[in-house]
Amino acid sequence: MYDYICPGLVTRVFPPQPPQGGRGDIHVTETIRVEDGLEVIGIGFADLRYVMFFAEVPEDMADPAAGEVTRFVTVVRVEADHGTMFLPDFWRLPCPHMVWQFSEALLWAMRHHVDAHPAVQQYVCVSQTRKMDFLCERVIRQFARAGGNARFRCVTRPEPGRTGEKEGIYGFARHEPCSA
Repeated sequence: MYDYICPGLVTRVFPPQPPQGGRGDIHVTETIRVEDGLEVIGIGFADLRYVMFFAEVPEDMADPAAGEVTRFVTVVRVEADHGTMFLPDFWRLPCPHMVWQFSEALLWAMRHHVDAHPAVQQYVCVSQTRKMDFLCERVIRQFARAGGNARFRCVTRPEPGRTGEKEGIYGFARHEPCSA
């Protein structure tokens, strides 16, 4: 996804003035279509800029039972390059306690996409390291509990005993809540 970050995309995603209605130092843009099967949302957070990508999922990663329309979700820091995009030191937030607000920004961006793309039945994300699992788990809990028109349930998560630097795949599918 990094290769899509170019000056033209950055200008489209991050206008000169931050969007109104942000929460403090958090600004989340609307969904922007880059090409068929690829959308982005910009996240401005504590003077840092991130792009959240929503890309069509290869069939081998999708859960066919969840439906046909699936998006792979990843977040990339705009200033990253091929050499730094997966280095945790480059991704550090200005203050470690900001992880709560950052997870809120990720959730807010996810909700924007969910509302703008009701045909998407499943979202898949991959945590690159075990340490990133903690952030994924936090966002997952918020996403599953969050209000909104659509409800999601976790359908795929990494093995509990996973160790080392092996990737972890998470998947969420839309579902209708049970009525009592």
